[in-house]
Amino acid sequence: MTAFPSPSDSANLARALAGLTRLRWVLLAIAVLTLTALSQTGWQLPLPELGATLVLLASANLLLAHAPLTPLAALRAGLVADTLALSALVALTGGAANPIASLFLGPVLFAALLSPGWFAWGLSLAATAAYGALFYWHAPWPLLGGDAAYAFHLHLTGMWFTFALSALLIAIVVARLAHDLSEREAALARAREIQLRNEQLVALGVQAAGAAHALSTPLNTLTLLADELAAGHCHDAALSEDLALMQAQLASCRDALAALKRGGEPASEAAPLFPTLAERLAAWATLRPQVRLEQQLPCAPGPTVALDATFWPALYNLLDNAAEAGGGRVELAATLTDATLTLTIVNPSGRLSAEQLARAGLAELPTDKPAGLGIGVLLTHATLSRLGGRVRLINRPEGGVCAELVLPLAKDT
Repeated sequence: MTAFPSPSDSANLARALAGLTRLRWVLLAIAVLTLTALSQTGWQLPLPELGATLVLLASANLLLAHAPLTPLAALRAGLVADTLALSALVALTGGAANPIASLFLGPVLFAALLSPGWFAWGLSLAATAAYGALFYWHAPWPLLGGDAAYAFHLHLTGMWFTFALSALLIAIVVARLAHDLSEREAALARAREIQLRNEQLVALGVQAAGAAHALSTPLNTLTLLADELAAGHCHDAALSEDLALMQAQLASCRDALAALKRGGEPASEAAPLFPTLAERLAAWATLRPQVRLEQQLPCAPGPTVALDATFWPALYNLLDNAAEAGGGRVELAATLTDATLTLTIVNPSGRLSAEQLARAGLAELPTDKPAGLGIGVLLTHATLSRLGGRVRLINRPEGGVCAELVLPLAKDT
């Protein structure tokens, strides 16, 4: 069995058609075995007519599986063929007195699920009319013996058989429907979370644009003051070192505002992975002189890749969180497995609450150092999701917080 789609979903209708085709073959095999068994007991059955009906249904099943029809048209034609074949089989074996007449519910059920609307109503009325006609137009009931008690017992046995078959079909259909509904509910929940996150990112982008405009003037003023102080105290070594650090920090702020004005960093060129990563980490460490970054990178240069420019701010967000929560020490380890880069960033102290772990990356949460979870993880999660990767935060048993960043790589060709 397969998913039960809307009539406009051609792909799902094709899968439903394939499922019904397989189910029809199973029912045909059951019918052939049943007729073979009954013929061995001495029942007076019109075997040529019954065999011809089953052959026609099998031919229709085979033809519809390869006919140049739309999935919806083939599905409807198959259900009509099922109704006609069942009408013929019941008419040849006693009419409405035959318990297998209850199987008329099968085509009606599938029509209501797969093709709701006029076709389902039409097939339902046709099946009802066919069932009613079988009270008057049918061959005699093929009894083996003439007593009423035997006939009644036979009828009850047939009712049990049709009930078992109908219950099995309904259980399969309802179970599949429940599974499909739960999957769609989960997909809708994920879509709502993504939409909420995107709305938050748009709001952050608007606020960032306003902040960039507001910061440009005071940043230029601070740069001029730092330059004047550096020129006036060039003979004071200690002060000159502090002023040089201030100028570097201000230059970094100007570069960040310039990148924001351009709409992001320029596209990265292809370069060996681990030397590029080491260079970027060194640049981040320069801006964080109070933080000791302990890194473990492979000695080999790794593949030549062109990492998306947005990856680096996402990495820096995790490093910043770890630096602020880790008491001045951050550990980073990099591994490469099957063209997938894994970065493990650890701060030795701090702990995340259960709420923060559950919502990490899905919504902005108030930051409470040393846990250190806020907008940075939200932005990192959104960036990694767009690049096909993921980020996961866990509390280490020995203490501290570990951020695992996984990014599939596309080698430069």
